[in-house]
Amino acid sequence: MNLAADFFYDEVRDGFYIPGMMKRAWGAEYRVLTEIDRICKKYAITYHISAGTLLGAVREGNFIPWDDDIDIIMLRDSFSRFQEVVSKELPSEMTFFYGDQEADYSDFLPVVGVGEMRFREKVLEEFCEFPYPVGVDVFVLDDLAKDPEKEAQRKEKLDALFDLIDRVEKGKESEEALQKGLASIEELLHKKLNTSGKLLPELYRVFHEICQEFNGEGEEVAYLPFQLYHPNTCFPKKAFLGTKELPFCGTSFPVPEEYDTVLRVIYGEYRVPAKAGGEHNYPYFKKYEERLRKDLQDKWFFDYTFQEKDLERPRVENFRDIAMQFLDSFVLKEEELEKVFSERKYEAVLSALPFLQERAVMLGNAIEERKGEGTESVHLLESFCEALFQLHSSLTEVLAYWDTSEEKENELEEKIEQSEKNLKQSTIVENSKEQLEGLRALLQNLRATLEKEMRRQVVFLPHSAKHFASIRPLIDALREREDMEVKLMPIPYFDRMGDGSLSEMHYEGENFPKEYPITDYRSYNFLAELPDCIVMNSPYDAFNPVWSVDPFFYSEKLKQYTNKLVYIPWFVTDEIDPQAEEDGKAFYNMRYYVTVPGIFHADYTIVQSEGMRAAYLEKISRFLEKEMEQKEEHPASKEACLKEKSTEELMQMMQQKIFGAGSCLLGEKEGQGTKEVVESLKQILFEKK
Repeated sequence: MNLAADFFYDEVRDGFYIPGMMKRAWGAEYRVLTEIDRICKKYAITYHISAGTLLGAVREGNFIPWDDDIDIIMLRDSFSRFQEVVSKELPSEMTFFYGDQEADYSDFLPVVGVGEMRFREKVLEEFCEFPYPVGVDVFVLDDLAKDPEKEAQRKEKLDALFDLIDRVEKGKESEEALQKGLASIEELLHKKLNTSGKLLPELYRVFHEICQEFNGEGEEVAYLPFQLYHPNTCFPKKAFLGTKELPFCGTSFPVPEEYDTVLRVIYGEYRVPAKAGGEHNYPYFKKYEERLRKDLQDKWFFDYTFQEKDLERPRVENFRDIAMQFLDSFVLKEEELEKVFSERKYEAVLSALPFLQERAVMLGNAIEERKGEGTESVHLLESFCEALFQLHSSLTEVLAYWDTSEEKENELEEKIEQSEKNLKQSTIVENSKEQLEGLRALLQNLRATLEKEMRRQVVFLPHSAKHFASIRPLIDALREREDMEVKLMPIPYFDRMGDGSLSEMHYEGENFPKEYPITDYRSYNFLAELPDCIVMNSPYDAFNPVWSVDPFFYSEKLKQYTNKLVYIPWFVTDEIDPQAEEDGKAFYNMRYYVTVPGIFHADYTIVQSEGMRAAYLEKISRFLEKEMEQKEEHPASKEACLKEKSTEELMQMMQQKIFGAGSCLLGEKEGQGTKEVVESLKQILFEKK
């Protein structure tokens, strides 16, 4: 196989989010396809890639983003030769599923693949760490009768068999009803069926036998189980008589020489991307996922389980916060002292000054320890302390005169002397008032200086250089501000094995643009720095099945180091309407990036639009409702997940946490571009929590 390692990571293509687990399914299917290709080349058997696989090869040489399987197509004679050799040629872990009288598997559609992988180490390694069954569908084409009447008679037989097969598979028919159905089929076919063995394989065998009734004489071919109910889906046989090759995921595979004709029969105007079909059975491995979840129960590790504590927010105070709190207390105390002074309670003012000076010295020492000597803020604090000392001296003198005047205010012989002293006292009081008011200006200067010296620190934690574009304009805008300190800190990430364990580590710090200083995550002390804001673009924590950032950077841990944890997606998708059929697959895939820990732990999530904000909230609402249902069904296992709050209360909290501002990936798009993201983050940064 020649699939690059990054093939398996989540991506957005044609506006559609493709989760890593789907990429692994593709990789496993691609592995099966290469084996089919090897066998067919060895025995000179003609086959072609078909349907969505052919469409992907023609349009972009890759899988269609919303496709979930690989299809190939064969004329019946080629398939017959393939059927003869495939089982002996396949490696031991792979199987050809088609069915015979003794088989447990019977279907209209032959499949080559792996029936069950689970956590078998060697099989997982061989098939891209994909833990579910995987297969490549083989569509077998049979000739249509030239005579419409004969074709109508055949379709009557196939339709009757199709109906009986459906009833047998559902297992709802009584024995009497089945016998009547068999009798009707035998009468229609003018032949007895072999019912001595398993009934279902016999019905399928007869169905496929009838499909071949006119082979060798028709000019049109069709996959009859489908064409039975879609009569226009038939192809000119000559479209498959020639072969050419087209690249698909880096390897060339055979396509019909007249592939344009084939694609137009299947899709009509196929060159215009169209997300056909809703969620329904997408992805195909959903049913296997449910089965494995039930088998593993508490050991299931692929899905996040919501807990109310994930919405709890511990208060984090960094040095800047503490310094500003000190300053705020100084300002409040100064205002209080002005009021007390105006009431001539000079002794109360005097008694408050030593404590105020002690706090100022404490703050100055802390700043000096952190920032070093000679900072302007320390100089201003020294001036503040000196002003407090001068005020203390003045008020001491005021009180001295106050005491003297009280002692002698009734002595007539000293009235003239007292008058002079009162005048001097008044002057000292006025000077003291000016000194007290001067503290206000000092504190205003100190605030401006602290804002400058202790800028708000914003730490960006991208893991991949190719995702830098989603935050680059935001970083540029914040770096222009004098009151911001921006740190770009690429973090390591790991590939995740099929059993959930972590393997190879990757670090892409050297791949970021050289003009941006990089902060080494190994030397940055989060506990000491406690940045004002951390911006992450990975919300998955342990629940992305294909890769993971270093567990130190999981959102639950990050919110211990900041008061404002912000998630900004590294991608932009097409707008998603949860009610629209054509958006069914896209809405389903939101489970991989919306109902994940980072969305709940983050204080704010900034998404690309108000429309997508609504889609996020709808996905979260349905997720919480399902969690609540599971709690009611299994209260013991879910007792810690949902405690006191109702779904409505939880949704009110989530509505406050998600902004539909925009994305830097939309550039300067009015209303949802870079400008709106910058303004949203500024609002978040300067909001007091």
